[in-house]
Amino acid sequence: MTELHHPAAARGRRPAAGQPAPLLAAAALCLFTLLALGVTAHAGWLHVLDATAARTAARAVTPLNTALFTVVAALGSPATCLIVAAAIGWWLWRRRDAAVALWFTGVQVAGLACAELVKGVTARTRPPHQLVADTGFSFPSGHTFATTLLVILILVIALPQLCDPEAQLLAVIGGLVWIGLVAASRVYLRDHFASDVLAGAALAASFGAAATAVAATLQCRLQHLMERKSRA
Repeated sequence: MTELHHPAAARGRRPAAGQPAPLLAAAALCLFTLLALGVTAHAGWLHVLDATAARTAARAVTPLNTALFTVVAALGSPATCLIVAAAIGWWLWRRRDAAVALWFTGVQVAGLACAELVKGVTARTRPPHQLVADTGFSFPSGHTFATTLLVILILVIALPQLCDPEAQLLAVIGGLVWIGLVAASRVYLRDHFASDVLAGAALAASFGAAATAVAATLQCRLQHLMERKSRA
């Protein structure tokens, strides 16, 4: 993961963010586009995917699993992710990383707005017989999008601060596991189709990568400008 050069790095501090792999971001965007086209065209392969995932989830339904996945879904909701993002942004602000704090919180808010816009455009209805009732359109999953984006932003901030490669790997694995649990909860509770959660994760990955790349470019230009002024 290539480090994003934070302006504070010019003062000897460690960079505060990292840039996701461009190829991974491009692949995520392609996957989201494919799923979106499948939804709008009512593609047969998409129906097979969703039906297979729904049957698999139905075989796992128990009172205990329903209670556990209900808690997971609540913790991974867009509202909860916004609260966590605001708390982390406040913490970064207190550390005098105002630019990073505004970027972190702003990307989360802008991302959720983007996901809601896509929901309105596709206007896909939710699956029937929900175990926990939810409202609004189905594609993409807002829970999965919000959770994936939040995890990406946290890793972007945290990974450069972890010197131990094993700690970095554990952080990435932990983030992926949490994303998987939230995504599984939405299919299990019948609030989303499998394609919805895949699209939510893919859209968040591409959105987070784009936001990080833009920040990296702006910060590099700012650093070059500061260096030119110091030499003038």
